[in-house]
Order: sequence, then C-alpha cells, then structure tokens
Amino acid sequence: MTRVPLALLSGGALFAAAASLMAPALAQTDPHQPANDGSAAASQTVPPGSVAPGVDPGTSSANAGVNASIQSVHAQNAANRAAYDADMNAYDAAMRAHGRAVARQDAHYARQQRAYADAMEAWRIQDAACRRGKTKACKAPAPDPADYY
Repeated sequence: MTRVPLALLSGGALFAAAASLMAPALAQTDPHQPANDGSAAASQTVPPGSVAPGVDPGTSSANAGVNASIQSVHAQNAANRAAYDADMNAYDAAMRAHGRAVARQDAHYARQQRAYADAMEAWRIQDAACRRGKTKACKAPAPDPADYY
C-alpha cells in the first residue's frame, strides 16, 4: 500500500469541494438561451424554471455542417448502391449470355455426335455390303458426317 502525502489529499478534497460548489453556477450560462423569468408570457410556452429554446449561431452552423455531411454521405451511398446494382445486373447479363453460348455449343456438339453416329452406321452398312460382294458398295466413298448434320 502506498502512502499519499496529506497535502495532496487536502488539495484534492479542496478542488472537489470547489468544483461541486461551482457546478450550479456554471449550469445554463448560455447567453443565447433566455431563462424563463416566470412572467405570464414566458409561462405560456415554457414551464417555470426551464430554459426557453434559443438560437445559437454556433450551434446552428455546426448543425448545418453535420446535416450537409449527412446528405453528402447519403448521396455517396446512393451512388455506391447504384454502381453495385449496375455491376450485379452486368454480371447477371454475362451469366445469361454465357449460358446461352454453352447451350448453343451443347446443341452443336449433340448434332455433331448424331451426325458422326449416323455416318458410322451408314459406313457399317456399306462395309457389310462390300463384304457380301457388292462392288458398288466397295467403290463408294466412306460416308461424310457433314452430310448428316
């Protein structure tokens, strides 16, 4: 346990007592905030002992700056959201286009595959005819898959 000099304790206590006595004196000292003096005109709008709302140019200026900053942030957020939405729409369009290209390629491949299979079937028939001794089948060119598209 450390020992605190008595002079520091008494100085701190004196400061705390002075601050507690000054707090009520410092409250509501804004010259732009008129106090309710209890008159009939003031008591119609502000209860007795309350502070009537006033206009402080410094506060108004600060509030205007904050409001302008808020509006700027809202505008930037709206611009960012619009750019994000445009990016999402562009991505969706690219994915749809890619899907269509893949579907076209798949259909083309399926046609090629069928054409090749059909040509191979015709070649087997031609080969079988040639093996049976039909010279016309033997002299004929092999079927071309492009003819079966």
